[in-house]
Amino acid sequence: MKKINSIDSLIEKLAIRFVNKKDFEKLQESAEGQKMFDFLVKSISDMETFESLFLNYYIPASNKSIADSWRQISESKYKHLLNIKKEELKENLYETIRLGYVGLFHKYESYLKALIVATDFLMTDVNLENNLLNIKKYCQKEYGINIHLSHNHFSITNRINYISNCVKHYDGLPIKEPIHKDFKNHDKTEKIKIDPRIFKTDIDRLKIHCELMLTQLITMAFKQYLDLDYETIQKSLKPGLKSKLGTKDKIEEIKKNFDLVLSDFRN
Repeated sequence: MKKINSIDSLIEKLAIRFVNKKDFEKLQESAEGQKMFDFLVKSISDMETFESLFLNYYIPASNKSIADSWRQISESKYKHLLNIKKEELKENLYETIRLGYVGLFHKYESYLKALIVATDFLMTDVNLENNLLNIKKYCQKEYGINIHLSHNHFSITNRINYISNCVKHYDGLPIKEPIHKDFKNHDKTEKIKIDPRIFKTDIDRLKIHCELMLTQLITMAFKQYLDLDYETIQKSLKPGLKSKLGTKDKIEEIKKNFDLVLSDFRN
């Protein structure tokens, strides 16, 4: 079976999530747009590369080091003098994973910044013509959320950010206040230990969240436009889009669907 090209898959996912094909192509029509598009693709592909490095190289290397050290201890003629448990040798593995959470959150921050800039770029003409807000201001006004700090609002990004902050500022101890719910019962004198399988699950959850965030920000930007009064919308629509949106009832139906997509922001 032919292996799927991850970059091809990414670009196809990006294309289908924009309002229409022409909006997607707008990113290719200028040097500024191309630069934004390239950065957006790079931000996501960096996360894919990051995942591969940790799961296929760093973590296996740590496990090999543990196995080698344990074998040498077991075969040592002085092993009767040693009181080292195999679990104690896993600290390098856990440290590798803890650092992985720091890097993972930084990758997400880069992706989110790129996505915000790209969304505003796509909506520049519509926003100027109708005196609309940029995505940061609209998100703050409509949902009371600073989009740049929205990681605290979503389960997976909140978890990854918490672990990252504990590693950076508390030597890996889960003592940053407020204590994340996943670490309420954790020994506060013991550094965070994450199993590699859990780490992979968190990466997969973050990738799903990134795809959802792409859909949500594009939807949020277009929702602001559909929140205008019906007459204004009708006047500004091009013939092709006017026939797609149709009646006022159709627009209200679309807005309800948009509200469903954006329901996370109201929780």
